[in-house]
Amino acid sequence: MSSVKVADFISASAKYIRANVAKANKNGNTYLTRTEAKSLARDLKDNFENHRWGAQANGSVTASKFVSRFTDYVAVMAKRADTNGDGFISTNEAKKLPTDLHDNFRNYKLFR
Repeated sequence: MSSVKVADFISASAKYIRANVAKANKNGNTYLTRTEAKSLARDLKDNFENHRWGAQANGSVTASKFVSRFTDYVAVMAKRADTNGDGFISTNEAKKLPTDLHDNFRNYKLFR
């Protein structure tokens, strides 16, 4: 498998989560509920569970905050995984990504 450009992974992840959250947020309100999150793409469901900072007691989150926090998280973790600083994430470097990003990275590589 070839390396992935860090900037491309971050950009694609941002676009991917925005589209998925918009589709899952059936009523188009401010919040993404746990029920709505069930219709997120499979590789985003673990991210929803792991990154519901400040969630309401019922598990709802502000959709825009979930999108921005996930995007920021991907950016930080992707840059951190690029241990040699060449701007690319190799297969070996991808192993350094947090567990909840392994499926996102794998799917990005498969479908780009």
